[in-house]
Amino acid sequence: MTQSSANLETFDFLELLVLLAGQGRTGALRVERPDGTFQAWLEGGRLRHLGFGERQGAAALVHLLREPRGRFGFDEGLRHLGPGLDLSVDEVALEALTALPVPELPFGGPARVTSPERLARLRMTLREQALLGQIERGRPLSELAGDPAARGLIAGLVRLGLLARREVRVARLTVTVTREVTGVAVLDGVIWDRWRDDLGRPFAHVAVRAPAGAVVTLPVRGGASLGAQLLVPPEVLLRAGWRAGESVLVRPI
Repeated sequence: MTQSSANLETFDFLELLVLLAGQGRTGALRVERPDGTFQAWLEGGRLRHLGFGERQGAAALVHLLREPRGRFGFDEGLRHLGPGLDLSVDEVALEALTALPVPELPFGGPARVTSPERLARLRMTLREQALLGQIERGRPLSELAGDPAARGLIAGLVRLGLLARREVRVARLTVTVTREVTGVAVLDGVIWDRWRDDLGRPFAHVAVRAPAGAVVTLPVRGGASLGAQLLVPPEVLLRAGWRAGESVLVRPI
């Protein structure tokens, strides 16, 4: 049964293809355009055929993605009579994306892997595996994207939803004065460990936003069980213009 057609101007084709594959669907996804018909045949979520005129395989997908337009529909339950592929959508899509001009990265900070299972099924070179290791350790994408090949792989993984921005939670803490340290703030060890895990790397500074809106950057270290306190020495308190007992928003940088 063919689902009602829709226009690619309002859909991301790769997101649609990944969604159908993730649902284990079987059928033919067709895109009708003035220059021909693109066809992606799925069986149990696996790609069994890709074609666009004389173009086959990843080349057909590259041609479609260069100008992602046309009306599409999905014929549920159909099976290709002579399939020539048995690949995951991620494999073919990543090959196609790396053949296209590399776009600007949507973010340059640390990233997290959204689906280790999908990523593990991709065939990676040793160099690509090493790059993924640096990403998982929290190295910012902007530092890795200087190499065009690395940038292309990163952009492709982001486009497929396999890499996403690594979000760091913000803590609301109460400013508490301490004379046990000099020149450095101290926060709860549990918060410290959680932020280090979120970032995927150690950190040495925090950004602190006071109720008035001013943001101050401070060197910081983890302490014992301090709960929702941010311990600061008197000289830091005076320099920042805070008051003991004030509530501030804190995040690692």
